[in-house]
Amino acid sequence: MARRTAGYSSLQRHLDSANSYSSLSSSLAAQQSASLAAQLSTFQSALSTFSSHHRQKILSSPEFRTHFSQLCAELGVDPLGGGAKGLWDKMGVGDWYYALGVQIVDVCLKKRDRGGGLVALDEVLSDVRRLRSIPSSSSTTTTTNGKSTTTADVSESDVQRAIEALDPLGCGYRIIQVGGKKVVRCSPGGLDKDSLVVIEAASDTGRGAVTRDEVQAFTEKETGEKWRMDRVEHAIEKALMEDGMIWLDEYNDGITVKREYWSPALYVME
Repeated sequence: MARRTAGYSSLQRHLDSANSYSSLSSSLAAQQSASLAAQLSTFQSALSTFSSHHRQKILSSPEFRTHFSQLCAELGVDPLGGGAKGLWDKMGVGDWYYALGVQIVDVCLKKRDRGGGLVALDEVLSDVRRLRSIPSSSSTTTTTNGKSTTTADVSESDVQRAIEALDPLGCGYRIIQVGGKKVVRCSPGGLDKDSLVVIEAASDTGRGAVTRDEVQAFTEKETGEKWRMDRVEHAIEKALMEDGMIWLDEYNDGITVKREYWSPALYVME
């Protein structure tokens, strides 16, 4: 006798079972999502309460601001974001960062022509502190719109966050690494990559200056492919004449004329 094959009713039961499992899986996923959302909301609420209670310490201590920002990041909260997540704004710290951003722009605009859109982060930090007339180890209290606000020393992290707050304005400010030095890029457009290699080579020499031969040697050391001298000269010429990122120092050593190219972005000018 031939074996009976599965009929329509058997197939339907299989489909009904598959649909049930799928529905159960979706239901469990929705419950887990709702539970995680509730937990996150609780964390964010607790974070908001914590920030309100410790507002003065957040305002007065760069280290505390940094730790608080890291905690916010781990919980998926953007302190500088708008709406319900704008913790900085709720505490009155948002305006503090925006004001700091304006001061950073003021400092960079005064120095942009000197370094072709690159300014040492240390110099920005030093000048902003001087602009705020605050010794690096103290804080003062000012009154704005009838509210007492603690204005404190600023850190690299504060400068980083203030620059990030300026990003929606499209001003093009960024903190970048040039060799072993952090610099603020304050030019609205992009910087030529070959010009930046010249700056990196100047940083690599340890004296903030570089010769043509040193640029060529640096490219071989960094990439394993030595630039042709005409490319080196073109990069130096562009960094010097078009971008204004380096200065020329020409001198006679008694035998021949020597040329070195200095990067002002690698120095803190007093």
